[in-house]
Amino acid sequence: MATWNEKIPESEIRDKITAKTVDFAERFGKHLAQDDTVPNPKNPNRDQTVREKMTTNQLRKFFGEVKRQQQKGYNPTDFILLKPKLAYAVGRAQGKNPKIKDFYIVLSSAIDMVSDEMSFRNFIKFFESIVAYHKAYEN
Repeated sequence: MATWNEKIPESEIRDKITAKTVDFAERFGKHLAQDDTVPNPKNPNRDQTVREKMTTNQLRKFFGEVKRQQQKGYNPTDFILLKPKLAYAVGRAQGKNPKIKDFYIVLSSAIDMVSDEMSFRNFIKFFESIVAYHKAYEN
């Protein structure tokens, strides 16, 4: 089981979106969209696929909430309350889907980087990129 251990650089949310952001979103979206291959305990010569990918439904539920906030405009209180909603989703899916925890770690750290309208827009673009790459790499 591969776990994700990178975070988006703070400057990519606070300052501006760059090629680094797009590269990160592609690698992370691919990670979330694909199952993992692990050694087969019954036959060490053959690997087995373990169903661990994050579903489109899980991703789009949270994405929908972000888009609703975008329509209303940046509200710091409403925005920071995305973190407990995200934590709730992780709690519900834990055990069924280990990659949702990676999603929580990356997105919650990006949420912490949002402090104004510009960083809010950058966060949305970053998240849209993850969703797009997730769809592109989905099996």
